[in-house]
Amino acid sequence: MHPSDESPGREADAEAVGETVLKLLAGLSAREQLSAERIERDTGWSLRRSENSARTGASLGPDWGYSLELLVPAGAQRPQLRFEYRRKREDADASAICTPDFERYAATLEGLGYQRSPMTAEHDRPLGWSFQRPQLWIRIYTRAESDDAYEHECVSLITVE
Repeated sequence: MHPSDESPGREADAEAVGETVLKLLAGLSAREQLSAERIERDTGWSLRRSENSARTGASLGPDWGYSLELLVPAGAQRPQLRFEYRRKREDADASAICTPDFERYAATLEGLGYQRSPMTAEHDRPLGWSFQRPQLWIRIYTRAESDDAYEHECVSLITVE
């Protein structure tokens, strides 16, 4: 889903969206709980459904939007939840979407018993973090807040399976 796919005229508060996603993640204990009905109940958001997915999204102001999509591939045993902040302008810094920040997500998930480990790309370039429990795997990809706050990690993309 791209910002152009967002609900027309719908604008959301970035902090409230982040808190809602964090609450949704904290309430999950197994991948079998990933359903459109559960997401709607726990977030209060209406999802548009198609054969193998359910999604929503909104604008978060002039620079950012978000999308949330539940993918349920035909015949697959594992649904996947994908939440992403999307930049509308290439030069937008992440300050507008950085509350709650990555450390808040990490502290919440670790407090629930998730094991945290780094995810890296070639040459050990950091991509984000993996949080695992026996029945659930959450990956959080991060970005720097801005050129001036490069060390402050903001959430960019979350996948759950």
